[in-house]
Amino acid sequence: MFADLIEELTTLSATELDAVIAETELVKRAAETRLAAAVAVVSARGSFRDGGHRSIRTYLKGSLNCSGAHANRMRRRADLINSHGTVGDALLAGRIGVDQIDRLATAATHPRAGDQFADFVPILLEQAEQLEYNDFDNVINHFIDRADPDGAFDNQQFQQDQRTASVANNNGAVAVHACGASAQAACEMTRIFELAVQGEFDTDCATRRAEHGDDALNHPLPRTGDQRKFDALHHIFVAWATVPADGIAPVPLVNILFDHISAGTALVEHGLAEDPNIFGLPDSVFTAAAADLSKHRCETTTGTSVHRDVALRALITGRVRRVVVDADSVVIDLGRTQRLFTGKAREAARLLVTTCTHRGCDIPATLCDVDHRNEWADDGGPTNQANAMPLCGSHDRWKHANKIRGRRATSGQLFLITPDGTTILPTGARQPNWAEPPPTKQVFDGQSHTPTWAGVAPPLR
Repeated sequence: MFADLIEELTTLSATELDAVIAETELVKRAAETRLAAAVAVVSARGSFRDGGHRSIRTYLKGSLNCSGAHANRMRRRADLINSHGTVGDALLAGRIGVDQIDRLATAATHPRAGDQFADFVPILLEQAEQLEYNDFDNVINHFIDRADPDGAFDNQQFQQDQRTASVANNNGAVAVHACGASAQAACEMTRIFELAVQGEFDTDCATRRAEHGDDALNHPLPRTGDQRKFDALHHIFVAWATVPADGIAPVPLVNILFDHISAGTALVEHGLAEDPNIFGLPDSVFTAAAADLSKHRCETTTGTSVHRDVALRALITGRVRRVVVDADSVVIDLGRTQRLFTGKAREAARLLVTTCTHRGCDIPATLCDVDHRNEWADDGGPTNQANAMPLCGSHDRWKHANKIRGRRATSGQLFLITPDGTTILPTGARQPNWAEPPPTKQVFDGQSHTPTWAGVAPPLR
């Protein structure tokens, strides 16, 4: 009975429960592989027709009592692993999950990019194993954009051409709707709205403190979250008619992360440069980076993919700051001369990621602290971008309390390392290819050969 199972699990420690979840997930992935393989065989034989079904989809719906959408996902998984055995191997071994399989299937069945999928399977599988899901999702989007640049541009241009908005008065209540436009406009408007909502929240906090003093936290804010959102939007509308004192309306700043390869290629394609390696990378580094999709970035700091022609247009019009190198030509590597990440160094560190770098955390990077991967005081860690790790407040404190260090893989992904040298990895993932040596501040306890940070016990996971 289920109650017995719950009772059994409640007797386990936190470490044992972690092991149960990981082991069960690996069993599930193996079962999903077996299921997809069986579906592939039924589909190839056409035996689904024996029961009067006209398609594998209706066969699965009828046999498993599942939704049509789920049946379609199962069919696409079966087709994928049947056509690309290494993908099936990765799922069977538990190195990737079904969410990654579904995204790979999207790329494999893309009407124009799908015929190039086989050439990129090895690198996409590596990224599926090592990257967090949202980052891997961006890699798939990049693959499709580059395999089908005309289609990607046409889609973004369509959204731009079909942009629309309306404000209606419905019996004294307002209804606002907007859709379409460019990725740049989406980020500008989203960011402005977020800032306006934060301003309303700050106003509520100040009002509550003025009314209740030191007892403020024991009283509710004067407005709900939904009310603050509406008031923020209303103030944005009203502000349009307000001219600043200098008569110049501020232009929102949007950052587009544009890697060396994409930027150089776009400039060459439009006759603005002769050599795509305009930033002077060594030939071997340029060739390797050009072949590695994980190194290609043309997106906003929130992770929204931007076609490189759109980004190039933004560079020319000057309405965005490109982050190939610092747009203001300001040195951001502060070395050992400064203890804290501030100013340009802090800003640049936050541009490199979209969320807190603790795996699974969704706190936006804009709300994170910028911490040293290897500690300033204990390890002599410099204040530069190579040693930067944006972390939300709670994970920043967790990292320090448990003496966690960071290590970068060749993919650019940061991994957390515990004092006993263990890499914190997702279930089923193998050790990545490292771009740097392990953290260096190690001592031995005199009894074993296991390196640990001085005087620190292994942290809780």
